[in-house]
Amino acid sequence: MAEKRVDLAERLKNERESLKLTKKYVAEKMGFPNYQTLGAIEDGIREVKAWELHMLSGIYGRSPDYFFNYSGPDKPEPMVIFRGGGDSQEIQLLTRRFLALCSRYKKLFELTGEKCEEPEIDLPAPNKERLLQKEYEYVSKLADEHLKMLEVGRRPAFPLSMALESRAGIKIIFLPFGKTGSGASAIGDFGRAILINSNEAPWRRNYDLAHEFFHIITWDLFKPLEHLSESGKQPVEKWADAFASALLMPENETREEFLKHVESRKITYLSLVQMARDFGVSTEAMLWRLVNLQLLKRPEVMQLLDEGKLKVLDREKRVADWDEEKPYLSQRYIALAIKAFQIGKISKAKFAEYIEKPLSEVSNFLKKHGYDENEDYSLEFATARC
Repeated sequence: MAEKRVDLAERLKNERESLKLTKKYVAEKMGFPNYQTLGAIEDGIREVKAWELHMLSGIYGRSPDYFFNYSGPDKPEPMVIFRGGGDSQEIQLLTRRFLALCSRYKKLFELTGEKCEEPEIDLPAPNKERLLQKEYEYVSKLADEHLKMLEVGRRPAFPLSMALESRAGIKIIFLPFGKTGSGASAIGDFGRAILINSNEAPWRRNYDLAHEFFHIITWDLFKPLEHLSESGKQPVEKWADAFASALLMPENETREEFLKHVESRKITYLSLVQMARDFGVSTEAMLWRLVNLQLLKRPEVMQLLDEGKLKVLDREKRVADWDEEKPYLSQRYIALAIKAFQIGKISKAKFAEYIEKPLSEVSNFLKKHGYDENEDYSLEFATARC
């Protein structure tokens, strides 16, 4: 037993050091009175309690099982590309957490026997040469092509997340970020996945999702470093922005809606805000889309943006949009986890691990999502056809 404790202690210490986290930082996250408590655990002097291991696993972005079933050095983890800069330590922690959730997502499909993990549609690979030639018209056509395949209708922002998961087989996770950025994407043995910052404005989350979708469909065309730049945006980032704009604000629908609001060859700011709200994007994104469609004059829009008032006004005029509850993980992930728990494939404690909540919060979490532990859900219906 002492030997197992030492092995576990060593693995916990190695994880902390690999992330370059101090004992003081982790101890504060754990709520320990001092860092010596963590030191005693890492030295094998003090046994780690179950709840402590659960919390440490969450901090290190690992499953508790990882520390018990260690079988030597891990294979290289999938590359995760973050949009935007930020603290490298936070990126490391978010990367661990994101990849762990992606693996659990894949496991939930296996546990529940769901057959929807494979995409219903095959996403075509874009033409790299046409992208390199800066054919932004081609990027718009590419967005239109994917719109038709995803079948998300005239206002793509709102059903996009569901369509990407159910039709394109892309796993989507919403987590709160600090100052690390707004989104990330990855491809691994779990499939294709997108991570979105749930702390962002609702319209920003929509745009980031469409932006990261572009990175997913062009994943094999560009090297990871081509996404990053210390001075200005790399071309691939500009293409991703253009793709996101065309995807969320389809040309025909945007023109049609614009003309509805024009009076005497003018359109009011409030009308632009309403258009942006209808399409689920920021007012700034809508303005640039209208400029690129030659419906507004670039100098006037640039002057408005340079004055710096737009973002403040956007938030003030759209305060109601912030009232919605922030997304967490994804509805599909949560539904799969509840199903796995309901059919007895995972315990309540394991369910808590899957949704990254304390065991004490599981019952309320389940009720919030329409599942009562005391209800009988065994009722079945015979299908009319096989």
